[in-house]
Amino acid sequence: MESMATLKDARSYLLALPQQIDEYLDDEYRNGLGNLIDQFAQFFNVVASVNLRASENIFIEAPEATEISNHGFVLLLKLIDLMERLDLPHRRREIEQISLVIARWTMSYNGNINYLEPVVNAIAQLANLLQEKKALYALSQLIADIVDHCSADLKRDDAFSEAFQPWSLLHFNRAIVATRTHDLEVMRQAFDEFLVYLPHEAHGFFSQGMKEMDALDYPTHVRKVMEFYFQQNPLVRLH
Repeated sequence: MESMATLKDARSYLLALPQQIDEYLDDEYRNGLGNLIDQFAQFFNVVASVNLRASENIFIEAPEATEISNHGFVLLLKLIDLMERLDLPHRRREIEQISLVIARWTMSYNGNINYLEPVVNAIAQLANLLQEKKALYALSQLIADIVDHCSADLKRDDAFSEAFQPWSLLHFNRAIVATRTHDLEVMRQAFDEFLVYLPHEAHGFFSQGMKEMDALDYPTHVRKVMEFYFQQNPLVRLH
């Protein structure tokens, strides 16, 4: 969402939020939201301080960036939960976009991303909105960076883990967005990592991809890449 592309945009949005949704709040919710926004203000102050020091070539270490990021994501999840309880799905979707702002900041200091669900939801929203190849390419690159910066614990998760679903969806979204770019190298990178991280999901994805090639009349060069990967995965082998 372009309106919250930067930390400054995200901060402005959150500071204005209590007044904008005041009609939906009773005293308990009003106090809870106020406390959350105060904590967010402190979070953004810390981030601004880190960025200021970085402009003077004083950089924090990756573990510290991860710790700050974790705090931001925890606050964000609390705010998302509050929007759910208030039955404000539009606000929830807007707030989820802030997860991409936090993710970009985290990656800029080589920190790890430990909270994927709001990130994946935000990516899915953007993917549904974008049509231009340039924008899809940029989103694909962002997803690739997020995959690289996910914590080792997330990368080790399997289908029996509660965290598996967003990790799985991240790769599905990446592969779908990559296909829509029509960029062969982007597709190959996304598909190769799909095979590495989700080998048991590969046949289903590439089988569905072949159906989409026909239904949406993809160009021949895109179809050939999808067909290649489909043919490499004729069976699902479960262990």
